[in-house]
Amino acid sequence: MLTPLDINKKEFHRSFRGYNCEEVDEFLEQILRDYGQVYRENQEMREKNQRLSEELERYAHLEQTLKDALVMAQQAADEMRQNAQREAELKLREAENKAREILNQARAQAEKVERYQRDLEASTRAFKMRLRSLLKAQLELLEDQVEAEAAATADRQGETLREPGPGEEEITDCELDPCRQEQV
Repeated sequence: MLTPLDINKKEFHRSFRGYNCEEVDEFLEQILRDYGQVYRENQEMREKNQRLSEELERYAHLEQTLKDALVMAQQAADEMRQNAQREAELKLREAENKAREILNQARAQAEKVERYQRDLEASTRAFKMRLRSLLKAQLELLEDQVEAEAAATADRQGETLREPGPGEEEITDCELDPCRQEQV
């Protein structure tokens, strides 16, 4: 590319009947100034373009880094969600197992209480039967004892009774025992 220095160093040979040297020199100076400005602006634009390209590259790198970070964050979130779901399922299974265990224990305890109640009822029935038998036996024993005492009393009274003499009436056992009187 042509630089302002190249324009400045450029010399033209003089020829006969050529252009007006002053006009050419003025025009060349004008071109030199304008071209110098354009050249500097072009340089500035190139430098700016270079800076922007580097900045764009940094942004592209940053964008890729952010995308990678976003992907990693998404993966971490997915993993955390999966872990939380697995943990929740595990806790749910543990709770269900614990509930089943408690329910089984409660059923076993209820069965134990029912067995105890049945045993207690059976023991109560057996006790009542034994008590009835015992009371019946005691009652029979008392009745036998009462009868034996009554018979013994009657025998003693019969012995103390003397034989009726001539002209006396004989007293029977029925007359002595009011119970027997009612039976006769």
